[in-house]
Order: sequence, then C-alpha cells, then structure tokens
Amino acid sequence: MNQDETNITIAAEQPRNLEYLASATRSAVERATIAVLPDPGFGEYEGPVFPQGTVDFLHFLRERAPTDVSIALAGEDADYKEVLLHSDIVRLATIVVTYAAAPIASSLIAAYLKDWLGSRFNRAETRTSIVVHRKEAGVEQTVRISYAGPASNAEQAMRDAIKNLPLSTPTAAKPATVRSPQPGKKQGRNDH
Repeated sequence: MNQDETNITIAAEQPRNLEYLASATRSAVERATIAVLPDPGFGEYEGPVFPQGTVDFLHFLRERAPTDVSIALAGEDADYKEVLLHSDIVRLATIVVTYAAAPIASSLIAAYLKDWLGSRFNRAETRTSIVVHRKEAGVEQTVRISYAGPASNAEQAMRDAIKNLPLSTPTAAKPATVRSPQPGKKQGRNDH
C-alpha cells in the first residue's frame, strides 16, 4: 500500500459471543461505552488474543476518554494473551462502540497513535477496526469498519465511514480504496 492510500472496509458484523467471560466482566463489557475486544485466535491458537500493546492502549483510553465514557476490556486477567508481530504496521485492538460514541472512539484512536508514534506519526502505517452498534428508526445493525493505511489519515477516514453508514446492514464486505492527498500536495480536478 502506498503512503497516500487508505483502505476502509465496511461489513456486517455479528454481535460477539461473550460467554467465555466471567459474568462480572461480561456485564461490564455490555455496559461499556467502548469495549476493547480480542481477536478470536491466531494461527494454531484458538483462544482470545489481543495485539501487542493493548494494555497501553486500554490505559490511554481510560485516561483520555470523556468522564461519561466507560471503557472495558473483554478479557480476563488470567487468560490475557498478546500476539507480537514483527512489523512496521501498528495494529490496535478492535473496539466496540455505540453509533453515538463512534466519533469519540476515532478521535481517541488518532490521539493514541499521535502520542505513541510521536515523530513517526506521519509516516507510520496502522490497522484498526471499530465495530459500531446502531439502533435507529426501528433498525438495529452492527457494522465493522476496518482501516488500513497511514496513521495520519485514520481519524478522518473512520469519521467519514461512520458519517456515511447507511441505516441498513451491508450484505457483504466491499473494500473501498480512498486516495488521500499527501500534505502539501496540490489537488487537481481529477484527484479524488
């Protein structure tokens, strides 16, 4: 992927089965405004796993979120496992939010990336997903917005995807490639 290329994928998502959690943890996750989710497994390992650095990400979210936003980790301390991938791509844990809290979540993700990456922010690549749960006009939907691209474009790309979510569940994942301008590059009529 080129530095000026951003990929956003929007797909229907089934609500996560949280049966593996103790009832107190499950209850906290269900009540949370933002819940940090593990991946269902990695390679041969079939248990829940988080990307490297999830604990730091969780602490950042708890410190920086508005006071009315609650944060929960969908995992038990005794079972907590991280996957360490040697790559220049920053991978963040998937978060689940309500539609109303999704813009807050994308701002928090961008702030975390700026803080964690420092001077590398404008040249680093990231991958992250937000699962948005929405109830509106008698329709209930859960949609995963996955982002892959420059860390510096993550917030705007996710905000645009959230803002443009149709009020019906997409039937299939259809990747959309959005070319974002590089800072200082003048845009012509044919640049999108």
